[in-house]
Amino acid sequence: MFGLLTVFRHEVPLAIACLLLGSGFFYAFYPVFWSIPTAMLSESAAAATFGLINSIGQLGGFAGNYAIGFLNDRTHSLAASFAFIALVYLAAGGLILSLRFRDPARVLQRSN
Repeated sequence: MFGLLTVFRHEVPLAIACLLLGSGFFYAFYPVFWSIPTAMLSESAAAATFGLINSIGQLGGFAGNYAIGFLNDRTHSLAASFAFIALVYLAAGGLILSLRFRDPARVLQRSN
């Protein structure tokens, strides 16, 4: 939706709709995202993973503001910033889709 926002930037109602839907989709992934470490890892490894995720998120919150500000100053437009956000979301989605889950039933069968 943020990618479409750059296309519809001159049509205000469509741009606002893309912005609202993109923000809604962004917050819709949270419940599933936070359940992934506990589904893939042991309890102690999942706890460490939550710390790593929060650390990377804080780093992104710090560096992301500078990247967006740099793009806004360089292009004098928000289009490059929203395109950058869309690319980052696509990269993150691709990384999530590349994860491999092990089948818990098969792990239990091997241990017996």
